[in-house]
Amino acid sequence: MPESATWQCHLHLTNDHRAPHIARHTIRTALLGHAHTPELTDTAELLTSELVSNSVKHSDGPVTVRLRSRPDAVRIGVMDNHPELPDPLACTPDQDFGRGLYLVDVLADAWGRYPVIGHCRTPGWKVVWFELSDAVPECRHS
Repeated sequence: MPESATWQCHLHLTNDHRAPHIARHTIRTALLGHAHTPELTDTAELLTSELVSNSVKHSDGPVTVRLRSRPDAVRIGVMDNHPELPDPLACTPDQDFGRGLYLVDVLADAWGRYPVIGHCRTPGWKVVWFELSDAVPECRHS
């Protein structure tokens, strides 16, 4: 059977301090097993951990991670029951918190957040997502 160019992975986690660790290792295994670069995998692992950590800290329900992989990119979304759509905080070197979305903003090729609305089973929830590209930057010759 031929391998699909696009595939998905869903991870449903209990709101627990172990959730970021489990999400990190699941994302790493999935991406390396599907031939993504180690650099993309490292960044995806870090950003997923940051988003899941935020969900565990700010929500009181389960956390869902959705990975969608294409040959040249990945998109990872984290859904939780805390309705507030977060913005990155300004960071200072002496802060011990608030760097998660700052890292997403700096390291992701694209990212965003949206409320879960409509005729779904999880109204009032939100998704924070990011995309990373496996594409090698083009070299420009002068």
